[in-house]
Formats: sequence, structure tokens, C-alpha cells
Amino acid sequence: MILNPSAIANIKGSVNYMDKIKMVISEYSPEKRAAIDRIQEKFKCCGADGPDDWATSVGWEDHEATPDSCCVEKGAGCGKEKDKARKKGCIKAINLFLGKRLMAVGVICILLAIAECFGVFIGACFSCNIKRKDYDNMS
Repeated sequence: MILNPSAIANIKGSVNYMDKIKMVISEYSPEKRAAIDRIQEKFKCCGADGPDDWATSVGWEDHEATPDSCCVEKGAGCGKEKDKARKKGCIKAINLFLGKRLMAVGVICILLAIAECFGVFIGACFSCNIKRKDYDNMS
């Protein structure tokens, strides 16, 4: 199957989550704040590319600070000190997370394929062995 360049561009465009992450951080709407904060805490990251993203966020009021979910040591109001915020952006953190998981999935798939090939080989050997033997027909 050969894909033309426009089809590849469409596939890349539909999976472009990096721009979506940047857009969500930029908006930082009240209904998405809890999710963004959980992501920043789980992946130990801050902003899309780093803590400087909060300086240009429309939904974040204090452009000289970051949300408390960015803090290395969590505490009330800790985001007011930008130097205590995590430096790694969430795009990089999510890419690392997915890369590690995809590698594990790939290894498991390869191991399962090897096990299946081994099973087919053993089945073929048993079949050939049965054909070589001269068994009495029971009917």
C-alpha cells in the first residue's frame, strides 16, 4: 500500500496533539483546569514547552507565575515563584511516556509473533510425524 503525500499530510495533521496541548494551555479554561493540573502533576511537567507558556496564556491571570501544579514541591501559592516550577514541558514528558510504553508494546508483539511461529512449527512437526507412522484405521 502506497500513500500519496497529501494522505500522509492528512494523517500527520489529524494526530498533531502538540498544537492541541499548546492551545489548551493557552486557553486554560475553567472547565479544563483540573485536567491540566492533573496532567502537570502526573507527568511532572509545566506548560506545553515549559513554564514560560504561562506568561502568554490567555486564561491564566498572573503572567509572572505558574499554576501550583507546576511546583516541584507542592504548596499553596508555590507557583508565584517561577524558579521553583518544573522546567520540562508536558509535550516532552508525554512523548517520553508514550515512547517507553510503545517500546514495551512492540517487544511484547514481537515475542508473541515468535511464540506463534514456534507453535506452527511444532504443529507441522507433529503432523508430519503422524503421517509417517503406520496407524491402523479403526473404522
